[in-house]
Amino acid sequence: MQVIFQLHVANVKKRNLRQNLKMSEIKTNEYWINLWLEGSTQFHLEKMHSSLENHLEKFIAGRKGIKIFFPLCGKTVDMKILADQGHHIVGVDVAERAFREFFADQNLEYTEEPLKNIDGKLFQAMDGRIRLYCMDIYLFTKEMEGKFNAIWDRASLVAINVEDRIKYAQLIKNLMFPDCRYIVAAMQYDINQCTGPPYSMTENDIKNLYPNCTIEEFDQHDRSYLFKHRGLNNMMEIMYLLQPKTNSETI
Repeated sequence: MQVIFQLHVANVKKRNLRQNLKMSEIKTNEYWINLWLEGSTQFHLEKMHSSLENHLEKFIAGRKGIKIFFPLCGKTVDMKILADQGHHIVGVDVAERAFREFFADQNLEYTEEPLKNIDGKLFQAMDGRIRLYCMDIYLFTKEMEGKFNAIWDRASLVAINVEDRIKYAQLIKNLMFPDCRYIVAAMQYDINQCTGPPYSMTENDIKNLYPNCTIEEFDQHDRSYLFKHRGLNNMMEIMYLLQPKTNSETI
């Protein structure tokens, strides 16, 4: 009887350990806020992403003054570059520090105001072309800014908790116009060597999240150098273009 009890206690401890390990992988809003406060933002790029720069026409497709959504945008310089080209930018991120640094880095005057009925703030460039929402991204809805002609998802889908992918994909689908061009940067690596974020994501993962979109791989980059200190031998950043299927009633 004593042996059975000891085995039961051991199994409970193992189960609790697995649960604790799983919980430790969950990244909260506070986790990302603290990264910005600590300056631990190695994921930020100081210049325009090369895939966006080299394949801009694939994203813009000759359209003028389109609405572009940047989920979990941080302070990416891509927003300013595309705004200067005449497009309308909307970004969402939970880290207020990122927005303040963005406007300071880009030498832009801006206003800020609290959001109504939601915990957060709206930061807006004086010309109105860049509107950044500091809030929980899962509370963002199409009622706030309408739908979008393009979405640049360079470090958002791969950064969210894996458990939240379906919820995230539904949010994105609700924001897509029928002509939307949605670019996803997917990180791919051996998950036995490293855990995210960024979390590894295959093409099939993306297809399962967006079954009513076509998907096209168009570029890739070796990012292994970024995570060798975490024991990762190989990491590829694969760029995908998603578009709603023309015969789909819903995305």
